[in-house]
Amino acid sequence: MAYQAAYYIYFISLLFACFSSIYRIKRLDKGALTLMVLVWCALINESVASYFARRYHNNLHIYTVYGFIELALLCIYFNSIIDVFIKKNIGLYIGVLGCLLGILNTLILQPINTFNTYFLLLEGLLIIGMCLFAFFRLLLKRESLSLSGYPHFWFISILMFFWSITFLTWGLYDYINQQLQQSALTINTALFIIGTITYACFGRVFLIYPKFNKGND
Repeated sequence: MAYQAAYYIYFISLLFACFSSIYRIKRLDKGALTLMVLVWCALINESVASYFARRYHNNLHIYTVYGFIELALLCIYFNSIIDVFIKKNIGLYIGVLGCLLGILNTLILQPINTFNTYFLLLEGLLIIGMCLFAFFRLLLKRESLSLSGYPHFWFISILMFFWSITFLTWGLYDYINQQLQQSALTINTALFIIGTITYACFGRVFLIYPKFNKGND
């Protein structure tokens, strides 16, 4: 019961983020537009995955493909907001390399219809690393930067929140579901709660986006 309620609330928060981004689409910069595409891809992914779970009782290949899309979009996002990345397209190189390693993992180690824990660990490591580097560049770039008035500070913080909490969970997901079955439902419910907070925060930032000081870009 709690699991189903958590899932529905999670889905509502995802819808909130999607429609908030559309509502503010004319005011969004390049980085925010990339995140808008990401949340819409997440909505499509969850919808398709839900259908496959009901119809075919296996949706892991949907999440595997989405993982590549998610990493690629986030690398494009960081490539558009980190000054060092912008100059040399470092974010794009990271995205290409990460996706190639993920595809190799799918072909050699973890087939597309299984949980790709190795790729998720790599993805989490890359995203957390880029979040930390983005914070470093923000503080180094402008001494007078008002972080609370800079939208990408909040976007980066949201990403950092999500991936810092879920990083080890993804790596241990197979073990949890196979060996700790009594705890698996509770952990899955917790993941939906974390996802709900994440997308609700995304939606909130999108809604108040015009109030931010773009002069800090």
